[in-house]
Amino acid sequence: MTNTSVDGIFGRAIDVHGHLVPQQLLVEVNDRRETLGVTVERSPEGATFLIRGNDRLGPIHPGMALASKRLEWMDARGIAKQWISAWMDLFTWTIFDESQALTWYELISSAITDAARSSGGRLRPLVTVHLSDPERAAAEVVAMVEGGNLAGLMLNTHPPECESLAAQSMWPFWSAVEKMKIPVMLHPPTNGPSCQITPKLLQNITGRLIDTTSIAMDMMLSGFFSRFPDINIILVHGGGMLPFQCFRMDGLNRAGLAPESFGGRLFVDEIRKFFYDTVSLDPISLELLVKRVGTAKILLGSDAPFPIGDPDPVGRVLASDLTHAEQEDICCNNAALLNLSGGRGQ
Repeated sequence: MTNTSVDGIFGRAIDVHGHLVPQQLLVEVNDRRETLGVTVERSPEGATFLIRGNDRLGPIHPGMALASKRLEWMDARGIAKQWISAWMDLFTWTIFDESQALTWYELISSAITDAARSSGGRLRPLVTVHLSDPERAAAEVVAMVEGGNLAGLMLNTHPPECESLAAQSMWPFWSAVEKMKIPVMLHPPTNGPSCQITPKLLQNITGRLIDTTSIAMDMMLSGFFSRFPDINIILVHGGGMLPFQCFRMDGLNRAGLAPESFGGRLFVDEIRKFFYDTVSLDPISLELLVKRVGTAKILLGSDAPFPIGDPDPVGRVLASDLTHAEQEDICCNNAALLNLSGGRGQ
């Protein structure tokens, strides 16, 4: 595990990429959940499954559901605070009609917020909203920001209820988000475009990176950051392919294939508009990311509690050849400053 003698980092770190299936969703009796036809099933080994008709989600183990277990995990790794978002599969594992989906999303957001509230401020919620009506979604976000201490939003990279996060129809939503200055994390779903990749094992290894890269490309090519220059978008898993293939992407300009909306800009410059987590899982990859986008754009992440995530995120940063000041910014300072920009503290 991490070297506890490193001053100023171990015990202060802020992990922006953690997931939780709040225990409140998994209790035996939950009237609102049951009105949607969602029940729970326990395995002899202690895991929980969500059941709706023929759809089944799980196994959900205590380490994924209990805030107390998450705090123990954080303590062992020198992490003071973690931004928690729902397991993305909670939003895609079964098909609700729009009215049911709105209830389900609100139920999950409430459960995530309650779980964070029980942690003494160490867990900070990233909530998710249904985007079928962007103006309604914007109003929901405004109400949640005004009513609680959110870390920000977590959105599906490819929400099935809207054309694209970069579509013009989404502008009212993004205008409100930009005005509130709250961070927005984009996270790929299990059933995103890359779910067609074979063999299936590659979908989790490479598919998530492709889905993150595709929405980032969509945003850049549409001129998203020209319209919303002050927005704070976080890409998970180290930004997928962006840091490593941006010069190949600039081939669109060389070949005259980039749309007018891109305005002749270079991808190597545009990728600096995003924030990135450290879940590239490798100190050398992190060093390249720093060279591409700068230290100020990088945030500590773990992807806890999933085994494919980083079991020692602080240690990964400390193993890099970055300076101590750069390591401290990535592990501690950048997330605090980003959250402060939304006026809600860290």
